[in-house]
Amino acid sequence: MAELSAHPYILSIHDAGVTSTGLGYIVLEYAPGGSYKELIRKRPLTADQMLDLGIKLCSALFTAHCKGILHRDIKPANILITPQGLPVLADFGISTNVYQAGTQTGFSVPWAAPEVLTGRSGGTEAADIYSLAATLYATLTGRSPYEHGYQAHTQQELAQVIVSRRLPPIGRPDVPADVERVLVRGLDKNPDNRYGTALEFARAMQQVQQAYYGHATPVTVEGVPEYPSSMTGKRRVAPGPANVTRMDAPTGAWKKPLAITAVVVAALTAVVLTFVFVVMPHMDDTATRNRTSVSTPGATGDSNGTDGNPDDITGAEVVPTPENLNGTYDGTTVTFTWTNPQPKDGDMYAWSPVQGNSATSVPSTSTNIVADRKVELHDVTDKQTCIEVKIVRSDKQMSQNPAIACAVRQ
Repeated sequence: MAELSAHPYILSIHDAGVTSTGLGYIVLEYAPGGSYKELIRKRPLTADQMLDLGIKLCSALFTAHCKGILHRDIKPANILITPQGLPVLADFGISTNVYQAGTQTGFSVPWAAPEVLTGRSGGTEAADIYSLAATLYATLTGRSPYEHGYQAHTQQELAQVIVSRRLPPIGRPDVPADVERVLVRGLDKNPDNRYGTALEFARAMQQVQQAYYGHATPVTVEGVPEYPSSMTGKRRVAPGPANVTRMDAPTGAWKKPLAITAVVVAALTAVVLTFVFVVMPHMDDTATRNRTSVSTPGATGDSNGTDGNPDDITGAEVVPTPENLNGTYDGTTVTFTWTNPQPKDGDMYAWSPVQGNSATSVPSTSTNIVADRKVELHDVTDKQTCIEVKIVRSDKQMSQNPAIACAVRQ
């Protein structure tokens, strides 16, 4: 979160630390406007308002993806509203990097992509785009796409509907067909048919917003033009009332103050260590409660509840941990080797340096991907060198637990 905190449409983090009793805390930006979950229950957005929101959130999501961060739980409840009335993407509680997307975790069924529900994926950029498209769909209908169109009585039934049934139409005459088609592509059951990036999704929304409403919300991504060079053409006539109330952000450039410093990052490290060694060992106990599953040909799945509800399903392949990880010194060169107990075509290996020993290690934030079951480190002057290694499948699934080993200079 600290890496993303300066973005205007991502919730800011101001401080972090550990209390005298050992409890970790994070100080976040206050969002007094509540969330879009409450807002859309009161009144749906107009198509123009939805496009404005979507472009802003795509800017936030693309920024996260550019840093290798997957959100994995985008939904109206996680879109908060700041004092300025701006939407901010929040709750990165189950986010991860792109090489750890296979890690099993909870997720929210109404907003999860079909491949996540069936366990074929633990989360990808395409799955995030699906969840964002589902969220934007709900701003027009008041409910998630398949809750809007079908009568599913349980989360299990809803998951089956999402996987097997057709996407229901929005059913609003004031929403142009071209606008609906933009969302339909984002909600395609085949992840390869969705937008390639969140930026591509934003550009599609800019095009239809300009075509029907005579203006376009700018993209807010560092180093990326606010508007596509091809965005020209006559304005089309949008269905519905000519005058609509819009919830535009204040005019002019607006950016959050860059208050994220090395002090915050250092404080976050303390919180991470508390989480790794105190919280995580107890997470498996609660994650096994309230389980359900989705049965599809060739796929199985379990569920872990998030937000205290039994509406989360996981069923990703359990990727094994590398075995026989050993390291040896040869002068200033350290060589680590390992074996893959269940090799598959396309397997890669993610390794990171760690500090400490194999029993109590602190992983580095630097992750490296190699194709061979071997790593050589040169010009090493330390007396001890430790790394952790995970197997990465071709579909980005990854070992849940790393192999950790240390080489010691003799």
